[in-house]
Amino acid sequence: MRMRKMHTVPDKFKENPLWIRLLIPILCVLISAGAILLPTLLANDTQLITEDVRTRYTVGSLAENDVRAKETFHYIDEGETRRQQVLAAKSVLPHFHISMIESRKMLAMVDALFVGDTDTTQLLEDGGFQDTQAILESIRILPDDTRKTLHQFLVETLTRYITMGIFDQDELMERRDEGYEQVVVYNVVGDQLETSAKVLGMQGLQHQGTITSMVNSDLRSLRYLLRGDIQSLAFDILSTIIRPNVYYSPVETAIAREHASRDVVPSMVRVEKGQYILKTDFVITDQDIKTLQAMRMASAKYTPTQLIGRIFFVLITTASALYSLYMVFEYTKRKFQYILLFLLGVLFTQITTYIVLLQVAGRGFVSLDPFLPVFTLPITFALVTNRKRAGMIAAMLLGSYAVLLPSSTETTVFFIIAVSFCGIYFIRYASRRIDMVFQWFFGIVAASFFVLFNNLINGYGFGHILSSISAISANISATYILVTLFLPLIELGFNIPTSFRLRELAFSDSPVLVRLSQTAVGTYNHSMIVAEMAYTAAKEIGADPLLARVAGLYHDIGKQEHPEYFIENQNGDNKHDDLKASLSVAIIKSHVKIGVEKGREARLPQEVLDIISQHHGNDIIAIFLKEAQVAAAADSTASEVKRQDYAYHNQIPQTPEAAIVMLADSVEAASRTIKKPSAQKYDKLVNQIIMAKIERKQLSSSRLSMTDLDTITKVFVQILTGRFHTRIEYPDDAKEENT
Repeated sequence: MRMRKMHTVPDKFKENPLWIRLLIPILCVLISAGAILLPTLLANDTQLITEDVRTRYTVGSLAENDVRAKETFHYIDEGETRRQQVLAAKSVLPHFHISMIESRKMLAMVDALFVGDTDTTQLLEDGGFQDTQAILESIRILPDDTRKTLHQFLVETLTRYITMGIFDQDELMERRDEGYEQVVVYNVVGDQLETSAKVLGMQGLQHQGTITSMVNSDLRSLRYLLRGDIQSLAFDILSTIIRPNVYYSPVETAIAREHASRDVVPSMVRVEKGQYILKTDFVITDQDIKTLQAMRMASAKYTPTQLIGRIFFVLITTASALYSLYMVFEYTKRKFQYILLFLLGVLFTQITTYIVLLQVAGRGFVSLDPFLPVFTLPITFALVTNRKRAGMIAAMLLGSYAVLLPSSTETTVFFIIAVSFCGIYFIRYASRRIDMVFQWFFGIVAASFFVLFNNLINGYGFGHILSSISAISANISATYILVTLFLPLIELGFNIPTSFRLRELAFSDSPVLVRLSQTAVGTYNHSMIVAEMAYTAAKEIGADPLLARVAGLYHDIGKQEHPEYFIENQNGDNKHDDLKASLSVAIIKSHVKIGVEKGREARLPQEVLDIISQHHGNDIIAIFLKEAQVAAAADSTASEVKRQDYAYHNQIPQTPEAAIVMLADSVEAASRTIKKPSAQKYDKLVNQIIMAKIERKQLSSSRLSMTDLDTITKVFVQILTGRFHTRIEYPDDAKEENT
């Protein structure tokens, strides 16, 4: 039977700062969005999705089993598409442009020969004429009709050559070497500067090498108009003036080829559901690898229905995890702090998972499960909260999120949960911080064992086992490094009583306890016994034994201010004999408030401070109440004695540990009044004290069952009997006593 819980505890949510109440829902939204968006972002990484295909299957090897398409899908044959794009780009002819500037410059030089002024002379010299004055003189001395005929011939001939186009011989040879027999020539025509294009065969194109013979042929056909010396002069002029006016345009050619390549329709491959991709003992081809990769990419794309299903899955798993944590921490004042730490840990894990997966993608690992940085949160959370179930809930949530990752397999969630559970289980063997080294070693051994099975189940083969074990070993090592770094920071930042912190408080001489041992020796000895009794009892009923021990050690530190007013520190004289009962009870009650203040100065965890405050509850200080009642009865003028004036005004124990310390404190103090102690007397004493506490409703909120109280009774009796046992009287001892 478990005693009914009284509703005396205030709403713990109100005890948390406003920033925690605002941050928790924000983080819930962030981690839910992260769980949905992270797989979507990673699904666009081709290397990450298809990593295991290239690793598991090798071109030229024999397939070990059949692989069939799970659904109908299409994919672009990138190799064939690239081939078509290359052919399309190759089909674009080289682009040439007629330069109007060069054409006009050549005609201007012809006109300049027949003007002969200073400006034209400079133009001719710039155009390449070596003996400008001699040529000008030869033209000047010609008869007018001959000079006019020569000028007309030069203009007409040059115009005809310009219209045909004069190409650069080297550029034409380069295009021919590229495999082209035709070119596209662009020219600007008309007043509107419209561009026309003509496709010309290279065979009939003119360049510097062919233009000379054309000039000779033209001059021979006009021998009846121009005599021989005039023809020679015309030949020299044309040979000097004529130059390429059609140039190759590599930029426009490249642009045209890029457009042609871009306009190519991708070559699609359709794979039907159930179609064989690999067949056992058939040689794996490069096309098979591409098809397998396409199947993986197709499976990573989400339809609207799948996306809705994932959203519901994330919301349900997140809400279930938060509700489970709320139930685990239902009676803990820190439950919202713990939930805040949990949400921050999940968000940190999501960010590191995204970074790690992007870094390891494309490095040839057959499985990315050993790289997932998801083990730090479960282990750290279990250590921080001293509850392994909390760490297991964290592991199950992260495992559920990992199922949505595009790189996950059928065994990913079981692998994460198994490795995390082993790390959490090994916490039971970590009582000191140095024990984390052994926990790290055992964690690597267990994780390596699970990696071996994970590889075998997924059929990865023994060739990849060593790399996977190395990866998980590095992962576990990084996990425990982060745990070692985060744990002290969380302890100090939130003043959380982890098992390591409690052990340090329980087994080290803090300044508060040292001063207590010097100023109040009786109280110190009493606290040591109470701590031992509370530790053993809490351990037997499944409560937190370290918290009970620390609380037992510090529960009476408030007595160091006025130690002489407490019976365990007195040597004969009782200070209360000279005081009124009302003043005595005020001094006695003050040690609780002083103890809380001193504990807060020493930065004791809030859980310990709560037990210090609650270890007397709102119980009556019976001895002074009776004394006041007797004095009031003797004095008819005295005011009525109020019972609440002689009671502690504190909260009753709210946790099993606080109730155990209350009982241990009362039992240890009362046990010193027993004459000729025995197990039967101790058993009767303990039962009387427990029943009195129950009657006065001091244990109604402690969540202790009657079975727990029976166990506590047995533990207390066993400890008291062992500590205050009787001894056999030896003859020498009797002789000394008589003497």
